Amino acid sequence: MPWKRWIYLAVLVLFALTAQPAFGAGWSLMLQQGQIGLTLPDIHSGGWAVTGIRADVVTAVEADNRAATVHFRPGSRLRAAGIVQDAGDTPVQLTDVRVDLRGVTLTVNLGGIGPLAERSTLAGPVVIEVGALQHPRLKRQGWRFEGVVNGPVTDLRAEGQVRSDSGLVADVTVRNVPGEYLAARATAKVDGDKGSKAMAGTLADWPELLELHAGQVQAEAEFRTEPGTPLALHGQLNFDGVGGVMDRTAISDLNGRLLVSLERGSLFARFRDVTIGQINSGIGIGSVRFLADYEAPQSDALAGVLNLQQATAGFLDGRLRVAPGAIDLSTKPWQVPVDVYDVSLARLLQVYPTEGLEGTGALSGRIPVLISDAGIKVEQGKISASAPGGVLELPAERLQAMLGSSEAMTLVVEALQNFHYSVLKSTIDYDEKGKLVLDLSLEGENPEVRGGQPVVLNISLEEDIPALLTSLQLSGRVNEAVTERVRERLQQSGQEAVP
Repeated sequence: MPWKRWIYLAVLVLFALTAQPAFGAGWSLMLQQGQIGLTLPDIHSGGWAVTGIRADVVTAVEADNRAATVHFRPGSRLRAAGIVQDAGDTPVQLTDVRVDLRGVTLTVNLGGIGPLAERSTLAGPVVIEVGALQHPRLKRQGWRFEGVVNGPVTDLRAEGQVRSDSGLVADVTVRNVPGEYLAARATAKVDGDKGSKAMAGTLADWPELLELHAGQVQAEAEFRTEPGTPLALHGQLNFDGVGGVMDRTAISDLNGRLLVSLERGSLFARFRDVTIGQINSGIGIGSVRFLADYEAPQSDALAGVLNLQQATAGFLDGRLRVAPGAIDLSTKPWQVPVDVYDVSLARLLQVYPTEGLEGTGALSGRIPVLISDAGIKVEQGKISASAPGGVLELPAERLQAMLGSSEAMTLVVEALQNFHYSVLKSTIDYDEKGKLVLDLSLEGENPEVRGGQPVVLNISLEEDIPALLTSLQLSGRVNEAVTERVRERLQQSGQEAVP
């Protein structure tokens, strides 16, 4: 690194200036102002290349037979045209690197023994500016570090604050023991919309359609690298009342912790105390509770195993639950069986965007969800009403439009306007294009039709779920941010934004 080269250079210059007095038994020297400008050779070491190195220093020197101290004055700078590390899977490139040394002090113990680096200490404020940083996980932009350095060259510490041009701010601490290890710790806070924009402008993998509008995310990370051993990393994200929009889904009141670590070539993620007030894409789901562990090879973070301990959510006065178990994400489709408990038929009919639908009863069952690259699919899900059943009241105009006006259908229409059912069960099929098919079986009677004669009905219904959700989103049932996003998308596609 240019630091080490410059330290050796400064000390050699100092010795050259003080060579004659150094032979005396007791001597001292003071140089109030000195200026040096040097172009240094490129450095190639350990997979790193530092090119275009320039040192311009203004110094004051104090020395005696015990120690020599160099004070770097304003105008003292180190510059490098480029710093590149291209070994491994994550190449790093820094261009136009500038180090402001004003206020830094270099002290060399002249009376001690041992290598020069062990007897050389740096202390003082440092500002490092990088014109552009390129990394696969980051967007290309400038960065600035402002802090202090302290310690011997063989065990140097730096503490301060780093800021990206997009506004991401983190407190960092770095300790470097050459040949043994490099360790660092960083902490950052992301507050609401401002923090969301800073993250979006910094992280290459930040989802384009993710916006945070409320709450705070606190991030902490520690890493350590040693020669011949894999990188060790431990991180934690704390969510506090976070709310925002992901594509066309609103999320509110997210709380909990995500613990992440890299150990022995594997990625570990632990979800702890995670709760979400509501997830709303048109029909609200919540509150959500989630507890799980995830393990994957570091080389393929998305090919691991998710071990669920808890995954539950409120839904239309009932409850959804995914049973504890392991889901292997390396094998598709992913199978996620969702159990449904006591969902209110009255609430379900209320959210459906057709007036006049009413009913009572509670629905339970299981929906086997399959997730693949093509999308989400359900095959032969089963839902049924709990005993003793309930009542269905469906508007005649809607039923006639769906079923037609034949004599047989007229009886069905009359019966369903006040249908007291004892049996309601349905199979559910859903394809990757969004078509939902319900094969519905009903048994019951209408007390006002044919003296309450028993009626058995088998009805097949189809629904375009994406179109239904779009209608609900445009109706303002999610939030204004989602409604506006849907309107813009429809306008871009030439469709009318009418709920």
